[in-house]
Amino acid sequence: MYKLLLVLASAQALKRPQQRALAVRGGEVDPIQIGKGIIAASGVYGAFDPKANLEKYGCKNIGGSAEAFMRAGALGQIIFAAALNMDTSEVHGQMAYHSLAFVLLSQPTWEFHKAPKMPDAIWMAIMGAVGFKTLDGSLSKWVITALCLINGAQAFLAPDSAIDMYELKGVSKMGKAMMSMLGAQFLAVGTYLAALCKDKSQSEAFAYAMAMYAATGAKFALVDADDLGVPKAGPLVWAAISLGLAYKALN
Repeated sequence: MYKLLLVLASAQALKRPQQRALAVRGGEVDPIQIGKGIIAASGVYGAFDPKANLEKYGCKNIGGSAEAFMRAGALGQIIFAAALNMDTSEVHGQMAYHSLAFVLLSQPTWEFHKAPKMPDAIWMAIMGAVGFKTLDGSLSKWVITALCLINGAQAFLAPDSAIDMYELKGVSKMGKAMMSMLGAQFLAVGTYLAALCKDKSQSEAFAYAMAMYAATGAKFALVDADDLGVPKAGPLVWAAISLGLAYKALN
């Protein structure tokens, strides 16, 4: 998948002279459009064929646990891309509804790991209520923002605690790493929502979210990859592209 990212990024680089000319006429390509396109494409492919996606990053001995969490992480990417595509005045409430949909669509992941259903049912009820109350203006936008950041941080930084909390069974070493990267998706979404809560522009919020994306990708490459026997190239490409898009969005 990272080779596809390189192709897409190179294509954009080849277009830059034309884009500079078009900028005079208001036709320059928006880095947000590029970013959400790359993230959505990666998410769709990862959800469609998680094993092949992991193999393209050089992963070996993948197993069902890693495949299941790869698919959930890919759904998280689709959620992130959806957030970038929404009107900023409604994205917080809509993200609660999309989180409800994520819990529902990711059920095969939790079923594979024999997780009890009740926590997911509770989360879907909470997200439905949060979405409704946020959109009608009676609930602070910080609520869904905090939920994304807290849950994302737990999965990314302390996956063992999440595994214990949700009573997951049979999570492999690679599966735990993919759970961590699922957390990275929600950290990026939470960062985007938090910036908008602080009255930042969409471009600024996107830049901060992509900086978070770069940080989580770099952490995987520099801290986790060797232990998992995974080449560093893929996550480092993600980090580089994310930083480039963040820079472009701020300049």
